Amino acid sequence: MRPLSRLDVRVLARRAAALRPRRRGGDTVTVPEAESADRERLRDLASLLCELGAALLRAGERTAEVERVLHDVAARYGLRVRSFVVPTGLFVRVGGGPDGRGGELDFTPVEGPDLRLDQVEALQSLVERMQAEEVPFEEARRALRAVRERPERFSPATTVLGYVLLTVGLGAMRHATVPAVVGYAVLGLGVGLLRLFGDRLPAGRTALPVTAAILVTAVSLRWAGPLLHEVPTVLYIPPLIAFLPGAALTLGAIELATGAALSGIARLAGAVNVLLLLALGILVGTELLRARPAGGAASEPLGPWAPWIGVLLLGFGFLLYFSAPPRVTGWLLGALLAERLVQSVATEFAGPTFGAFAAGMLLPPMATWVERRSHTPDQVVFLPCFWLLVPGAVGLTSVSEIIVQGDTAGGLDSLVTMIITVASIALGVLVGAGLQRRPRLSLGEPVPAAPEDTAEPTETEPGR
Repeated sequence: MRPLSRLDVRVLARRAAALRPRRRGGDTVTVPEAESADRERLRDLASLLCELGAALLRAGERTAEVERVLHDVAARYGLRVRSFVVPTGLFVRVGGGPDGRGGELDFTPVEGPDLRLDQVEALQSLVERMQAEEVPFEEARRALRAVRERPERFSPATTVLGYVLLTVGLGAMRHATVPAVVGYAVLGLGVGLLRLFGDRLPAGRTALPVTAAILVTAVSLRWAGPLLHEVPTVLYIPPLIAFLPGAALTLGAIELATGAALSGIARLAGAVNVLLLLALGILVGTELLRARPAGGAASEPLGPWAPWIGVLLLGFGFLLYFSAPPRVTGWLLGALLAERLVQSVATEFAGPTFGAFAAGMLLPPMATWVERRSHTPDQVVFLPCFWLLVPGAVGLTSVSEIIVQGDTAGGLDSLVTMIITVASIALGVLVGAGLQRRPRLSLGEPVPAAPEDTAEPTETEPGR
C-alpha cells in the first residue's frame, strides 16, 4: 500500500475536526453542515419535523420552544430549517440557503387530544435522543407512532377515581367543608364518567363542556341546599376542572409577551371560547332548575390544613387521570407543595399578584432541577403546576357572574383579577426561564470532500 500523502493527512484531520462537536461560549454546540442532500432526504426530514412539531404542540409546548427543538433536530442531520409554528399547525422548510430560498416545504395541522403525561415523557425522551444523535427517519417515525398509540397506564375505573381526586383537591383549596367535599366527590364522579364516554365519541367532544356544565349546575341547584346545606354556586367550578383553560391562558400570555402574537391570540381565543361554553352550560342549567332552599345551617370550614391536603389530592389525581409514570409521584407532589408554599408566603408578604409572580418564577428552574435529578420531562411538572395556580377557575367564576348572575360589577372585578393573575404568572415564568441557559446546535462548515486520488496505482503481487 502507498503511504499517506501530506494532503491525505490534512484531509483526514479536517474531517475529524468537522465531525467533532464544538462549543462556543458554553451554550452552543456546532455540528457540520451536510455538504449535499437529495430532494427525497429533504422531503423526508421536513415530513418528520412536521410530525414531531405537531406532537410537541399537543404536549403543551410553547411555539418558540417547538421552533428551537426543530432547529436543533435539523442541525443534527446537518441541514437548515425554517419553521412557522402556531398552536393549530406548522410549516417547515428544510434545506436551501440561509435566506430561506430553495429546499422542501411541508405542512401539518395539529389534530387530536392533548397528550397524557406518560406520552409527554416518552416524547421528550425521543426529542433528547434526536438532539443528541442522527436517528434514522423510519426509526423516528416508529417512535412517534408508538407515542401516539401508547395505551393508557391505568384502567377506566382508576382514571375516573383520578378525576374525583382532582375535583376534591381543587374544591378543598377553594372551599373546604365536609358536605362540600361530599358534593365535590359525587359531581366529580359524574363528570369523570361523562368524560370517559365522551372522549370515545370524537363528534361529541365539542359539546362535552356544555353538557357537563349543565349537569353539574342542575344537580347543584336541585340538591346542594337541601342535602349539603351549601350554596349551589360553591359546587359549580371544581367538577369542571378538566375543562378549565388555565394553562392555555397562561401560555397565551407568555406567547404575547415573547412576541409570538399570532400564537398568543390563538391560545387566548381558544381559552375564552372554552370559558364561554362552560358559562353557557351554567346558564342553561340555571334556566332549567331553580335553587332549592337550604335545609339547615352551613357547616364550618375544616381548617387551614385543608388546602394543603387539597394540593396532595390534586397531585394524586393528576397521576391517575393523566397516566403519569409512578416513579414521578414524589417529585410531582414535592413540586406542587413547593409552588403552593411559595405562592402562599409571597401572597402574605406582598399580596396575591406578587404571589402569582413568585410561583411562576419558581416554576422553570424547579422543573429543570427535577428533570436533571429524576429524568422527568419538565412538562410533567409544568402542566400540573399551571392547574394548581387555577387562573381558569377565576376566569370561569367571573364569566359566570356576568352571564348567569347578572353581577356585572363583581364579574368585572373577578375578570380583572384573572387578567392580572395570568399576566403575573406569565411574567414570572419568563423571568424564571431567563435565568437558565440551554445549549443550542448550530451549523458549521460542511464536511470537506476528499480530493480525487490522482496517484498512479501501485503494483500488486500476483494473486492479490
